[in-house]
Amino acid sequence: MRFGLSLGVALAIVAGATHAASADPVADANASTDASTNGTDRAATDGKKDEKPAVIVWPTLTPAGDGASALPLHRPAPVADKDVFDRAQELDATLRDAVQDLGFTLAVADNGPAPGHTRDEDLIAQAASSIAGTEGDGTWIVSPRIESAGGGELTVRIVVVPPRGRELRVRIETVASESVSVRGLVMLRDLLSPTTAARAAIEQEREKTGRGSSLGIMSTLRSQGRAVLAVNAGLFGGYTAFSAQQASGSNDPRVLYPLLALGAGIGVGGALLVADEWDITTGDAWYLSGATWWGAAAAFLIAGDVEPVGDRYAWGVGGGLIGVTLATVALTRTTMDDGDAMLLNSGAAVGLLLGGATELLARGLTPAADVTPNIGMGYGTAIGLVAAGTLATRITISPSRVLLVDVGVGGGALLGAAIGSPLIFENATKPNTRGWLSTTIGGAVVGGALTWWLTRDAPPSAKAAIPGRPIGGIIGESQSPQGPVPAYGVGWAGSF
Repeated sequence: MRFGLSLGVALAIVAGATHAASADPVADANASTDASTNGTDRAATDGKKDEKPAVIVWPTLTPAGDGASALPLHRPAPVADKDVFDRAQELDATLRDAVQDLGFTLAVADNGPAPGHTRDEDLIAQAASSIAGTEGDGTWIVSPRIESAGGGELTVRIVVVPPRGRELRVRIETVASESVSVRGLVMLRDLLSPTTAARAAIEQEREKTGRGSSLGIMSTLRSQGRAVLAVNAGLFGGYTAFSAQQASGSNDPRVLYPLLALGAGIGVGGALLVADEWDITTGDAWYLSGATWWGAAAAFLIAGDVEPVGDRYAWGVGGGLIGVTLATVALTRTTMDDGDAMLLNSGAAVGLLLGGATELLARGLTPAADVTPNIGMGYGTAIGLVAAGTLATRITISPSRVLLVDVGVGGGALLGAAIGSPLIFENATKPNTRGWLSTTIGGAVVGGALTWWLTRDAPPSAKAAIPGRPIGGIIGESQSPQGPVPAYGVGWAGSF
């Protein structure tokens, strides 16, 4: 009964409302007009609210700008900044495409800041201004920066200022050279979308917490070269202990083995402390290790005539300590990558061979003589080590190029030896021997210099480009009573 009464009251209310609306057509028309107007205004307001301000992407600058630098921020040059120039071009194209993919309007009229106008205040001032065609809401400013971090990695830093904002949003990461564009895209997305950035930060913190103490001594997040450094330091520590035992004149194994264990332990422990205090890359580790071992080898060879023989090992320890000291000084100036480390080791090895050949040249002896040119090899190793180690602090070179130069040195030496071989086959006198050694050394030097020049990063010359390409096969057709007949031949296709 209550359900039926309630249903009747509801029907009466609906009928009354319908009758009232039908009784006043003018009010109904006005209501429709107001609803239509309000809907239009609301749609316009919503459309304005959804419209995003334009984004200006400045060209990629170098260095990253997160530390003191003697160079101001500038656009990478093809020659002076060849290690970052290509990656900067890729990052520019990726970020400009990403802006449009994220739903923003890319402002293409802005060509970037003028030299000397790349400070934070310039970013904020640019974000406060509006470009033509906007409603005065300001613009997003995106300023990417990159610089070499050594070890084939680049430091990527992206600074973003929101429209009419007074704060800077910054993301910075050190990534592999080939991953610059991918990581730059992710960093830009996080900076332009605070919600996404906050979610990424929470997930990153959760992942770090979940790992807990699983980050062991072999973690690759920091000091990737700790394993290399620890192994070489342990070996050099054992060599130092062996040298101390030899210098003492004792041959008792009960003294030798504990000394070896103690020296190796001290070396490994010291290496791990260094890797924990500083970020040691694999390039840094091999650079330090190479300087140590080649320095020890140079000193040991120079002391070839020192008696007793056990003292020569002490000389080797001293040379190793000098080498690691010089390498440490070099690492305080710059970070070494794998190419720099390979250059140092290659320079020392080439110096050893050329130094030995030079001593034989001075003495007029052939390698077949029962004489070991220890002094020449020692000084050649030391000179090559210092020269290559210094050069590594000044240039950036890939390991493959160092290997090619080594092949050029070896090939040139073999070619020179082959050319001068008639001098020693018939009559191996001192003048003839010196002539043969001179052609061998000259061939090694010319081969290395030529390979260095041929493997340089030279931009292709537009004048040397040949327009078009040759073609062969069917180059046309001719008409015959039986129909079109293909014409065979060769030709040249291209734009002239």
